[in-house]
Amino acid sequence: MTRAAIELVPESGVIRRDGRFEAQSDEPWLRIEAEFPRSPFVEIVFRASLVDDPVRPVLRFSTPSGAIERILPGPVAGAGVWRGALPKGTHAVSISPTTRTGPFAFEIETIRAVSLGEMLARVWRRKPGKLWSFFLPTLFGYAAEAENALDWATNSEPVEQFEAFLARRERAFEPAAIDAPRCDWSRGPVFAIFVLAEGHTPEELTRTLDSIAAQLYPRLRLVAVTREAKTLALPADADFVCRLRAGDTLAPHALACLAEAAARAPQARLFYVDEIIRTPEGRRPSFKPGWSPEFERARPWLGRGLFVAAASLAAREWPNEDALAEAMRGAALGLEPRQVVQLRRWLLTHDAEGASPKASEPRPDREPSGSLVTPTPSASIILLTRDRPELLGPCLDSVLSLSTHPDFELVVVDNGSRRADTLAILAKAEQDARVRVLKRPGPFDFAAFNNEAAAQTKGEVLVFLNNDTIVLSPDWLEQLTRPALAPATGAVGALLTFPDGRVQHAGVVIGIGQDAGHFGALVAPEAPCWLDRTRHPHETTAVTAACMAVERRKFEAVGGFDAANLPIEFNDADLCLRLAERGWTNLYVPAACLIHLESASRGSAMFRPMSVYARSREYFRARWRKVIRDDPFHHPGLSLYARHVALW
Repeated sequence: MTRAAIELVPESGVIRRDGRFEAQSDEPWLRIEAEFPRSPFVEIVFRASLVDDPVRPVLRFSTPSGAIERILPGPVAGAGVWRGALPKGTHAVSISPTTRTGPFAFEIETIRAVSLGEMLARVWRRKPGKLWSFFLPTLFGYAAEAENALDWATNSEPVEQFEAFLARRERAFEPAAIDAPRCDWSRGPVFAIFVLAEGHTPEELTRTLDSIAAQLYPRLRLVAVTREAKTLALPADADFVCRLRAGDTLAPHALACLAEAAARAPQARLFYVDEIIRTPEGRRPSFKPGWSPEFERARPWLGRGLFVAAASLAAREWPNEDALAEAMRGAALGLEPRQVVQLRRWLLTHDAEGASPKASEPRPDREPSGSLVTPTPSASIILLTRDRPELLGPCLDSVLSLSTHPDFELVVVDNGSRRADTLAILAKAEQDARVRVLKRPGPFDFAAFNNEAAAQTKGEVLVFLNNDTIVLSPDWLEQLTRPALAPATGAVGALLTFPDGRVQHAGVVIGIGQDAGHFGALVAPEAPCWLDRTRHPHETTAVTAACMAVERRKFEAVGGFDAANLPIEFNDADLCLRLAERGWTNLYVPAACLIHLESASRGSAMFRPMSVYARSREYFRARWRKVIRDDPFHHPGLSLYARHVALW
């Protein structure tokens, strides 16, 4: 099919106005007016405007058994490519391209048939060991599991293949077509661009100046910083300032995208963009998270791709480039979240650099979360168990013997243990004045048991802990409970490792595998990872309840765990999302470290059919579709079918 032959018709939450789409809700749907090929799999190539946020589209197949949805890659380079199963009996297909109200542009270029042989050949070339993950479920009639295995084996590309990735997805800016302006560029903000020339070659300076001259957006002021410059003075009419070094290049549409973003978000005082880094091995992409001030303080990641409002700077003149850089970063860290806007596009290219900028010096009167230091809050640890003495014993011993927290209670909810050695462990634990055991036999209900136990405790901070964990850092409770009291903080999670030292949990990404998962897992904590996030505290959309702290008043404000809809699975992610919905940001703190065997009590999810907990999964996906497709702390250019940085 040719691109012109594929018509998109407004279905719900969207209208056409003057030939353009306009979203009336945060989930507009377009019907794809095309006959899909009769094949087990399809490939869809699509395009979104470069001035729109590249949120991951959602594809919906209507079948006799109901709707089946699939998340597509975010078109961060202008276009996206998705390959996946075409459900049997599909009679209609719709797509939701955006999560924002207002004008947007979206097109489908091609839809083509993909055979099973082509899909399996792709697996063989990339991950031959994963073929068994497809054939084994197929052999036993588990179609959903087989399809899921193919998704995990095919829907990611190594970062080393970035050039090939761009070759198929990158496109030029089309101001007369899909990228047509939505605002009046002649009345937009003025951007002052400081270019540091000293220490760079004429060729590097020319490269930068040419990229500035090529800008499609006209309202800019160039300030070349040379050896003779005594001070760096901001032009009088400048609205935003950025700093480049000779050799850096802006995409031709960079300032146009910024001007459009400024029109959509007039309250913004900081814009930051993604970067492409030139390395000896070729170009490599950066992927910046959603606004994460705690992470920026611990491990600066903003780079030079930031544009700060002149009104947010304390001065309009600086003695040198370093002073300007520090002033811009300091202004950024002083802003409210609503004043910061991320442009998830590669709009700046520069050479690889050496050491990262230094972290901010911690203030002695502040916690890592930025809140004023307060006395350690009282804590109530809630631990559910049923037999498994080989897990329970070491867990209780580590909590009671290692923890240095001065004021905590431990409530063990016993879900019908019968073994004599388990009962002996519980009886011994109860001799400690800090310990209580609640007997709760019957079907296991994680959410309800934790809610009931929380109501019978008195600590300022609730700490939910699995019985297959072992404390490693004696001050783990202090590290978790103090940040939990910060006014802006929701749930706080720890660094959890497997017994061999590999990471099990360093924050949860909503959307991994189309549900939720642990990003950055299965490697040592010190191993290279996305922006070194494992080693530093950072904002995250969710943390696991295997070890989670949350202030009591916040837990009660959102109604605790959702026992009605999510008694076993997804309840911890759901709790974190409801906290975020109320404006509290969840936090990962690696200074609190524990061993976690992961699912040792209930069995691994690896061999669990997808039909188990299907109702909970369907509820979670419907309730949180917007976050699943667009976790704010997980870049839309990153694959949802990889535990580490991979293209999609």
